[in-house]
Amino acid sequence: MNYSRFEKWMIILQIGILFLLSGLLYYEMTKRLDAGNAKIIGTITFKQRTVQRKYASRVVWEDMEQHFPLRNKDSIRTATAADAEITLNDGTKIQLNENSMILLNLDEDKTNIDFAYGSLSAQNAGSGDSKIQIKTGETSVSVGNGDVKLSKEEGKNLSVAVEKGEAEIVSLGKESQKIGSDEKATLQGSDGKLEIKKQELKQIAPNDLARFYTQENLQTVNFEFQSNPTYKNSKLEISQNSGFTGNIVSEKITGSNFKKSLKEGVYYWRLKSEEEISSVRKFTIYKTKSVDLVSPSNGQKIGAAEETVYLNLLWSKSELSSNYKLEISDTKDFGKLIQSTTTMVNSISLPLGKGKYFWRVVSTDPSGTILTSSVFSFNISEADKPKPPTLFNPQPGSNIDLVLAEKTGIRFNWSSTSSSSEFFLSQSPKFESVILQKTVDGNFLDIKEKLPAGIYHWKVSLKNKDGSIGESSAVRSFEIKTLGTIKLHSPKEDVSFSSKDVYFSGIPFSWEKLSYTGNYQLQISTDSSFSKIVKSYSSAQNKLTIKDLDEGEYVWRVVLLNSDGSVLISSSSQKLTVTSPLISSKNFETGEPGSEEEIPDLKLIFPSEGQTLNMTKSNSIRFRWSPVPGIKEYRFRLFNGKKEIYSVVSKNAQVDFKKLDLLDEGEFRWTVASADSGKPGENTSTFKVELDAILEEVEVLSPDVQYEE
Repeated sequence: MNYSRFEKWMIILQIGILFLLSGLLYYEMTKRLDAGNAKIIGTITFKQRTVQRKYASRVVWEDMEQHFPLRNKDSIRTATAADAEITLNDGTKIQLNENSMILLNLDEDKTNIDFAYGSLSAQNAGSGDSKIQIKTGETSVSVGNGDVKLSKEEGKNLSVAVEKGEAEIVSLGKESQKIGSDEKATLQGSDGKLEIKKQELKQIAPNDLARFYTQENLQTVNFEFQSNPTYKNSKLEISQNSGFTGNIVSEKITGSNFKKSLKEGVYYWRLKSEEEISSVRKFTIYKTKSVDLVSPSNGQKIGAAEETVYLNLLWSKSELSSNYKLEISDTKDFGKLIQSTTTMVNSISLPLGKGKYFWRVVSTDPSGTILTSSVFSFNISEADKPKPPTLFNPQPGSNIDLVLAEKTGIRFNWSSTSSSSEFFLSQSPKFESVILQKTVDGNFLDIKEKLPAGIYHWKVSLKNKDGSIGESSAVRSFEIKTLGTIKLHSPKEDVSFSSKDVYFSGIPFSWEKLSYTGNYQLQISTDSSFSKIVKSYSSAQNKLTIKDLDEGEYVWRVVLLNSDGSVLISSSSQKLTVTSPLISSKNFETGEPGSEEEIPDLKLIFPSEGQTLNMTKSNSIRFRWSPVPGIKEYRFRLFNGKKEIYSVVSKNAQVDFKKLDLLDEGEFRWTVASADSGKPGENTSTFKVELDAILEEVEVLSPDVQYEE
């Protein structure tokens, strides 16, 4: 296809706009929110699963990764089965349990935390009189040097447990009260009544939100605790859910420690007696493994046309490692490193020369254990010579019409194995004399030179970078001669079709496919001169099926149109007939007679074939058909698939169907026949039933207030 200069520029402009919009979309989807000039106050030193943050000036939450910086006024929240560790610049650590949310608000001498919901632990590492202020609603907790844990779930009381040091709590403007080490305070009711109690069941290890890393299938966990010997039925419980249903361990306390080997997963543990239940602590066991190398694959051979190539190396991502060290060597023992690069992403592109290489990736889990991947090798060598082109069109031995060749030209195309090819055309099979030789950037060529009738030979050769001609394709030949017409394949001359067959199956037309660019047009007329064309269909292919031809006698032909709409070549014409369903119709290929199937002149009116009925606000369906003289009663039947679900005899050409409980969403079929068994056949049609979607009330699960200032 030839394009004008304007069309070429328009195509280039559209492609440029597409790339620009795609780039903007990618940037918008992947960019991080801008925090402005907010001060960095700490980092996410560990996160598991979904942890999100929101800037004070934004309403959008974004996912966080390990070692992300945190800024003043950031809101942090965790999802189900997630937890996070925040380390502030002064060394203070804040542990967020699953389904928790806080707002960080720091000034010069004080760390303020607005606690919305969930569970958190704070370890104050500040010096001197520095304190952490944790505010939730009308209650504030001040923590000096020590550890404190707060829990606040929906519909439950606020719980404050001090494991080390001292905390001070103020609620509803009342006088502050101090909570000492190993004490637990519970704020009850809306009146702010505070109950402080010494914890006799004391958990020592593992700490809340502790993490264990192992390369084995099981990890041995040592539980340490203290209990009151006077307490009855004291137990240690371990579960994989915070509600302690289906406990893994329920062990009677006989000493101050207990060991248990557990597999990878999230666990909760507590101490329980008839007199007291301790706080719930959570710990996680991670099974660590080295990353998997992806590309290049082991033993892969890479062809390179240049001395140095940029090779992309890819490996699997580790959720526990914050960075990776890529090592490349020319020896399997990595005694000498050619490349040693540290990166935070799981792929990198590096320039490498030709030769054999070995590569691996070293990662480190949060416990400091070094994990080394398996070793893969790859070989960069001289690229294989490109294969010679394969010729596609014109097909070998094909005939090309002389008139068409002069009007539209001839398109040659072949497989492209290089950016440039050399085209040859000759009337000699050995190319002793060449009619046309042309350098082509691509894999097709349109020849519009006037070529006389005769046999032609063509081939395509590779074009090397230095301009020399490389290996050639096979030689193909074709003939230019006067063909005259397009050959018609089907339907055969003077074939008849039932109007029902036309409606449901259509008439398949097919004809000879020519080696030219252009559109075929199927023309159907009521006269052999085609002065009255009743139907006209365009197609780029050499076949077409039509279903909208009424009863009657027709003549059809196929013409090939030029780009300006002029006729390039035409077929001869053939007759066909569309008959009433009761008139015997000939089989398309064999010409054998058909059978009587439908009642003449009885047409199903409503619902029409394939119509969709919305029954949300309707309580009946009126089925209607055209009355037929001589028929006094009609048999109406309704089907769901092959099963008949309703049947009735009607004297009128309609039925009011009100048993809508027999219908559901989907497709149904209905038929009408004469109630007189002596009358022939029945008419059938299908329709669909649909209902509007039922809108459900949306329940808002987010808290009414996320934080207050």
